[in-house]
Amino acid sequence: MSVVIRGVSDTVNAVFYSVTLFGVAGTMNMIQISSFILRPFSERLMVRINSKLVGTVWRVMQYVFERRKKAHITFSGDNIPQKENALVVCNHQSSIDIYLINSIATRRGMLDNCKYFVKDSIKYLPFFGWGMWLAGFIYVRRNWTEDQKKIQSTFSSMKRLETPVWIINYVEGSRVTLKKLYDAQNFSRQRGYPVMDNVLLPRTKGFVSCVNEFRGSHVNYVYDFTIAYRHRQHKKMFNQAPSMVRIHVHSLWPEYDFHVHCRRFAIKDLPQDEEELGNWLRARWAEKDKILSILRESWTDGLDKKSMWKESSW
Repeated sequence: MSVVIRGVSDTVNAVFYSVTLFGVAGTMNMIQISSFILRPFSERLMVRINSKLVGTVWRVMQYVFERRKKAHITFSGDNIPQKENALVVCNHQSSIDIYLINSIATRRGMLDNCKYFVKDSIKYLPFFGWGMWLAGFIYVRRNWTEDQKKIQSTFSSMKRLETPVWIINYVEGSRVTLKKLYDAQNFSRQRGYPVMDNVLLPRTKGFVSCVNEFRGSHVNYVYDFTIAYRHRQHKKMFNQAPSMVRIHVHSLWPEYDFHVHCRRFAIKDLPQDEEELGNWLRARWAEKDKILSILRESWTDGLDKKSMWKESSW
C-alpha cells in the first residue's frame, strides 16, 4: 500500500512541477514579447529584461534540482570569479548537463546571462524554445556554411552592446554513445589525434571562430568544464546521467553524485593560428579524458584535494 501511495505522490509532484514550470515559462514568453517595444529606445535594456526573464525559469529549475531533489554537486579545478564574461566549452553526456553548468552560473552571478548553442529545431518547442529564441540564444543547424553568418550577427550584437554573457558550446557536437565513441577513436587513430575513452573528439571550427571573434572584446576568458555523473550502487553506470523524468520524480541523493571540474584560460594567451588553436582544444579534451578516468576509478578521492572548491549548497 505504501508503494502505491508513494507512486501516486511522485506522479502528482511531477505533474505539479511540470504544469508550474510551463506556466512560468509561458508567462515569461508574454513579457518577453512585450519587451520588444523597448527595442527602438534601449536595445540594451530589452536584452537585460529578456535575460532576467529566462534566468527566472533557469532559477526555478535549478531550485528543484538542487534543493527539492537534493542533487549533490561537487566542484574542483580553477576557481571561477564572480560575473566574468566567458566562452564556455563542456563535454556532452545528457540533457541534464545544463543543470551542472547552471550550478556554477548560479554561484557566480551569471545564470541570467547564459547563452547556449542550441539545435535549430528547438526554437519551435512551445514556451522553452520560444523563450530561448526571444532571449537571443544561438540556434544552429550544425552546418557551418549555413550557421556562420547567423552566429557572427549574434556575436556582433553582443560585442556592440557589451552584453554580460557566458556563451556555452558543446564542441563535441553530439552526446557520447558507444558507437560515436568507437567512430571517434578510429578517426583519431587515422589522423594522429589523441585517442580518448570518455569523450568524443571536439569539433574545432566553431570554437576557433568564436575565440577569434571575441579577441579584444569584453569577453576575455575561455572556461573548460568537465562534467561527470556517478551512480553510487552501479560503477558501470559512470557518466550515465539520470533521465529528465527521473530527476523530477525522486530524490537524487544518495543515489547519484555530480561533479564539475573547471579550467579558466585568458583568450589573449591562446594561439592565434587556427591550426594551433584547434590543437590546443584537442589537448584540453585529452586532459578532460584523463580527469574522467580518475573520476571513474575513485571519484573525487583521486583528485588533488587542494583543487576542490568549498562551495555551500545553493
